[in-house]
Amino acid sequence: MTELTQIHHGADTTAEVWRADGYAVKWSTGGTTAAPETTSYLAEAGVRGALAPIRTRTGALWSNRAGRRLSLTPWIDGARAADTGLTTVQWSQYGALLAEVHSQEVPERLKYLLPPLNPINARMLALARELRQRFTTQAPEDDLEAELATTWLAHQDEIDELVERSTRVPPPGLRVICHADPHLGNVLVTPAQLYLIDWDDAVLAPIEQDLLFMLGGMGALGPATPEAQQAFFTGYGPAALDPTRLTYYRTARALEDVAQWAEQALTSPNREASLAILQGVLGPAGLAAQALT
Repeated sequence: MTELTQIHHGADTTAEVWRADGYAVKWSTGGTTAAPETTSYLAEAGVRGALAPIRTRTGALWSNRAGRRLSLTPWIDGARAADTGLTTVQWSQYGALLAEVHSQEVPERLKYLLPPLNPINARMLALARELRQRFTTQAPEDDLEAELATTWLAHQDEIDELVERSTRVPPPGLRVICHADPHLGNVLVTPAQLYLIDWDDAVLAPIEQDLLFMLGGMGALGPATPEAQQAFFTGYGPAALDPTRLTYYRTARALEDVAQWAEQALTSPNREASLAILQGVLGPAGLAAQALT
């Protein structure tokens, strides 16, 4: 009999992950079917930090189970970089890994499969408006929601600006394979290799989509010091960033973090932790302030 151990990390409520006999088992409705296709392609192209799904008996990259995608990847017995941090050398290794992803030629099948924008962003505008309506018209149901409403309303002007800016279309740029969520919570560290996991939000977008995570506002999930940031870009190499595109992607991510963590502060089992994360996003060093600077 196979023993399943459920893994609880991150904010994704659309996926469940277990460890089982040397495999990571994921059962998900999140993202798109481009995710397993992308990691399979990257692994075949020699990107060691991307893990290809184990194919089913029919050769597919996943199977459908109760309306969700069920997939297996090799289990990596490594530490989450969000828990351990990265050394200067590892930051350079991570920069080189992300540059390797971005430099891959995009095959025709991925040009059609990969969305140009993170699918999550599509519902953030409506969610932010729903939350504003709730906090301005309904009495809080408990003390935690009262604190949540106070936090939200204290930053209402900034949140409104994030909503407005998120409707602006960024200028076009060279589109590459982007992970779209490459913070340290999605990086596994082993002595031999760094691995970038959880590709559910993979997109075909300019490099600013990924590099926003390395430029401040992510707290312990990104470079926390100038030295770490320099080490990352030493590994990544020269990057000509367009300020308008960078602002757009930062704004979209900041709105996602604000709306999703507020929603989870209302509904998740870890409401207090979700509220604390939201307060960090809206704080003076958080991503919302970075996006609006």
